[in-house]
Amino acid sequence: MDTTGNEYFTTARTLMDDFLERTAVTGNTGNPKQRYLWTDAFAVQACFALYHALDERAYYDYALKLIDLVHETLGQYRDDDPRTGWISGLPEGEGKENPTANGLRIGKKLGERATGESYNQQLEWERDGQYFHYLTRWFMALLQAFRETHEKRYALWAVELIKAGEKFIYGKGRNLRMYWKMNTGLSEAAVESMGAHDPMEGLICTISAMNALPEKKESLVSLKEKFQHICREMSWYTNDPLGIGGLLLNTCRSFELSMKEEALPEEIQPEMLFSSGISGLKVFSDHLFDPTRPAVSRLAFRECGLSLGCKVLHELRDRYRGFNVNFSELTNHLWIARSIEQFWIQPSSHKSSTWTDHLDINAVTLAASILSGEKPRAFSS
Repeated sequence: MDTTGNEYFTTARTLMDDFLERTAVTGNTGNPKQRYLWTDAFAVQACFALYHALDERAYYDYALKLIDLVHETLGQYRDDDPRTGWISGLPEGEGKENPTANGLRIGKKLGERATGESYNQQLEWERDGQYFHYLTRWFMALLQAFRETHEKRYALWAVELIKAGEKFIYGKGRNLRMYWKMNTGLSEAAVESMGAHDPMEGLICTISAMNALPEKKESLVSLKEKFQHICREMSWYTNDPLGIGGLLLNTCRSFELSMKEEALPEEIQPEMLFSSGISGLKVFSDHLFDPTRPAVSRLAFRECGLSLGCKVLHELRDRYRGFNVNFSELTNHLWIARSIEQFWIQPSSHKSSTWTDHLDINAVTLAASILSGEKPRAFSS
């Protein structure tokens, strides 16, 4: 069904146009260094979705320009950092050719915690560094660019990025674990606890890299084994809305990989991920979600992350009919995605501080959620 003329689609396009101008992807009044890796990853995919929905080449070009801006900004040290150049330590020319060789910064407002500075849990949320789950998000955006352009450099950058992510893994033998956050140079941990889905996303990304560039497969075998080892006996269940949305997106990626691979590791098979995602969705929608709450007590990007995952998997359900899952369990809870979009599309919701304080990530995730109904494949890689 063509929805490019409806109110929701028009809103999504406006949200993206404003974001692109605000962050200087278009025009000359925005700030090109206003980069945040998570937001920009979804923005790349949203631009490709707009390109396909509207057949406007400009959005294809915006996606690729955004990738370059991210690498130029988040692949190098901050302007207020005494260190300069690429965080990989490579010289200028080589660093530009290999911008993801040592990961990418988050893009937080404050610099990373200095060596020897005491840890402050609240302040750490505002400090720069590297999140593993942001690297995997950008990895997927790069693979999407590879599929759109067929230019090998995007796949090579994705492979370099997941290899850099190996530095988040620590321990030996059966005691492998992952850091949730590391400093900018990936030389030490900033937060030692492990993200609930980090090893699963690492395993999915590593296998995706092997599929994208078969010639790199041998160099990734050890990393795949490490992620698989950490994944063993882990539960993917979560009732956190953003976590559920991410889990449903990863379910799509697992479906896609299963259509290419003879057998995925048991820990990331789509039936397992689907079951975990649906369990969390049921708990959240039946017991935790209150659509009557005001905007000031809600976070758009967390809710829209959930609606995005629900919608992408629902829109692609016919593609995955050959698998042993009951999609009616997802369809029965699709109302929550509609409720979330209906709430946050209202101009009155945009007056709340919870919207304005997180404007870029809110706008992009809402746009992505809306656009996924038209072009879900842009978000399923």
